[in-house]
Amino acid sequence: MEDHGADAEHKLTEERLALLSVLQELTVAALDLLDPDRSADDFLDRVAERLGCTVALWLQSDAWGQVCLQGASGLSTASRQLPLPGQPSHPQMPVSPEVDLPYPELASPGLVRWSVPIDDGGPDAGPPSNVLLLYFDREPRLPRQYRGMVDRLCGVLRTALLHRRLFARTLDSERALQHERDFSSAVLDTARALVIVLDPEGRIVRFNRACQEVTGYSFEELRGAHFWARLQPPEEVDRVERNFAVLAAGLGHEQYESHWVTRKGERRLIAWSSNVLRGASGAIEFVIGTGIDITEHRRVEQERDQTFQREQQARTRAEEQERRSALLAEASGLLTGSLAPGDALRSVAALTVRRFADWCAVDLLDGGHSPQRITDARSEALRATSLERMHCALPDLEAAQGPGRVLRLGEPEFFPQGGASMFLGCIRAGKGLAEVVEFQSWISVPLLAREHALGALTLARMEGGGRYGQADFDLAQELARRAAMALDNARLYQQAQTAIGLRDEFLSIASHELKTPVTSLQLSVQGLTRLARAGALGTARVEAVTHSLEVIERQAKRMAKLVNTLLDVSRIHAGKLELEFEEVDLAALVRDVAARFAPELATSGTRLQVHADTAMPGVWDRSRLDQIVTNLLSNAIKYGEGRPIEVRVEGDAVVARLEVRDQGIGIPVERHARIFRAFERAVSSRHYGGLGLGLHIVNQLVERLGGSVQVESEAGQGATFTVELPRRGPHASASADPTVQVSP
Repeated sequence: MEDHGADAEHKLTEERLALLSVLQELTVAALDLLDPDRSADDFLDRVAERLGCTVALWLQSDAWGQVCLQGASGLSTASRQLPLPGQPSHPQMPVSPEVDLPYPELASPGLVRWSVPIDDGGPDAGPPSNVLLLYFDREPRLPRQYRGMVDRLCGVLRTALLHRRLFARTLDSERALQHERDFSSAVLDTARALVIVLDPEGRIVRFNRACQEVTGYSFEELRGAHFWARLQPPEEVDRVERNFAVLAAGLGHEQYESHWVTRKGERRLIAWSSNVLRGASGAIEFVIGTGIDITEHRRVEQERDQTFQREQQARTRAEEQERRSALLAEASGLLTGSLAPGDALRSVAALTVRRFADWCAVDLLDGGHSPQRITDARSEALRATSLERMHCALPDLEAAQGPGRVLRLGEPEFFPQGGASMFLGCIRAGKGLAEVVEFQSWISVPLLAREHALGALTLARMEGGGRYGQADFDLAQELARRAAMALDNARLYQQAQTAIGLRDEFLSIASHELKTPVTSLQLSVQGLTRLARAGALGTARVEAVTHSLEVIERQAKRMAKLVNTLLDVSRIHAGKLELEFEEVDLAALVRDVAARFAPELATSGTRLQVHADTAMPGVWDRSRLDQIVTNLLSNAIKYGEGRPIEVRVEGDAVVARLEVRDQGIGIPVERHARIFRAFERAVSSRHYGGLGLGLHIVNQLVERLGGSVQVESEAGQGATFTVELPRRGPHASASADPTVQVSP
């Protein structure tokens, strides 16, 4: 009995060990199912082999009641392709063992089926949706313990299934995460925007393809580098680093523009928008910057702005040019519409201060080359600054700057910055003090006509009126040119009118002067003609015939003198007067001329005193010198009213001096300059005969001999004419004989 008990116990121990071995082997096979990619067929093959199953199936129903085959052992490939019918039960009901399975392998009679549910695990998991079906040829000859082992194996299988699902979810999450990463990378790399990810220290963590294309650097070259040290130009590093420090401290969102320097050294302008990414703890993990390369956009904008500015400037210049043209047109109308230069210039000055200046002065040079201010116009703005007591002095012709210098040299002056305003001569008086008016900008231009300065036009602007530019300077010069032309035309017109008047007067005088000798000549000729026709010429008294012939001769000489005088004036004005230089004694010539005038002096009752005892030789033209003395002595006899005349010759080794003094009617001071002009007279031609050319011829001949003639006289006080001649002849004369010796 004891041996039999020991054998039974030994056999039981062996069964237990075999069961444990099977359980362990199947448990290991079940644990392989933790891998979602591992097929359940291997596990079912091991189960069928160890338990002796003909067919082992693993069925699972989804939420919609559709049954599917998760794994099988003992089925053919064709059977595995057969569809399974859905179970009519509620989706949440467990898989029914009574499901009509279409597999031919289950059609054999006598098959025994074990149905083992596989719980999803957990009290809240609901009814099992998985079932393990084991089919045997007949009732399995397995120890009873194997049934419990299968239950325990199902428990392991449930655990493996739970972990399989969790692992599958983990893998799905990892795949989704990797997909998200790949998707994000693809989005970043395909995005046209620049994206750069930095750690809180400013080191590059991510660098998309657009950044690589712009900079020419690969991500691997810049990974871990501070982006400002590699990409920013030196002058922007400090600013960008400070801005990043503020951003990394979480103090704000940053939008700015900065330059990136590419591998080739080119600069690209980037418009950035940066923000931070915080972790679960709230700490900043990354700084993300997105940017756009706006280099070309900014260049286009700049070109557009420059084009717009050029258009604006061109439009402004066109408008300014139009205003200048309008100003010139209106000024030209004022200048050409009046023959009174003063009135026209005053109108132009008033127009100028309305449109172009705050102060305008026009100064003209008179006959004595002294400045005369025609107008001093001021704008309303200048008057509004309480400058009623502003006084502007006449230009100083000796000044180093200003209108005086312009008048003196005929050269314009332009001070766009307003310097040297003191030379404008404008003084403001107030509270017992006087101060120079400082203009912001001023121009002074000459009024030039035929290369001579007739005057000066001065324009100035006060503070706030804007500075004059080159175009304004050109406008002032053009305005001055037109004003000078109008002024010169007006003067020429006046001179022409005067010349016409003188011509008419000359024709009247010449007609009168020629009419008298012609009339006397005609009367004498007519008397002789009557005697000849009557045959009484031979019997006429000799005295009568001789008198008529003397009258004819005298009047013919008078007419010849008048004609010669006119010819001399014509030659002088045409520049065809020829001089023949030789040594001439001025004293002896004066005595000869005085002797010729003896009959005329006797007739007029004039006493002539000649002081020419000392010889005064010089190199002159004898005939022209004779003409000078003759005209001066004739003029003294005509206007001396029979009073004594004194002629004096004196001089030194260089200059000979001829002085003719009468005690006649005299010449007003204001007419001194005019009497030497052609056809000019100091008195009316109705009281004194002559053409009014004698003194003009004297002046012209004296100038050609290199000398000068002056007059000293007052009305009713007589006149003294003084002629000074260089004894060696005119310096410019090529006819002078250098071999002539002049002795004192």
